[in-house]
Amino acid sequence: MIWNDAGGGHLFVAGLPPTPAGKTYALWTIAGGIPRPAGLFAVDAAGRAIHRIAPASAGAPARVFAVTVEPEGGVPTPTGPIVLASK
Repeated sequence: MIWNDAGGGHLFVAGLPPTPAGKTYALWTIAGGIPRPAGLFAVDAAGRAIHRIAPASAGAPARVFAVTVEPEGGVPTPTGPIVLASK
């Protein structure tokens, strides 16, 4: 994860398996313990993906990032298992 509060960032992943049918990967920014959706993405056949994230428009700056497996189309708050997380 490369992040700048003013400019946003990029998530780079490798080695993730494709999600099951009807599921997708979801990225979350977490500030003050509150997760906010930061987009959905899929991985290629090698398990890689790059995902661009816009800067936060309001609220506290993001300091933690997490990737979960969610239903296609996304959800407003995380419901699936966390597969990647920053500290």
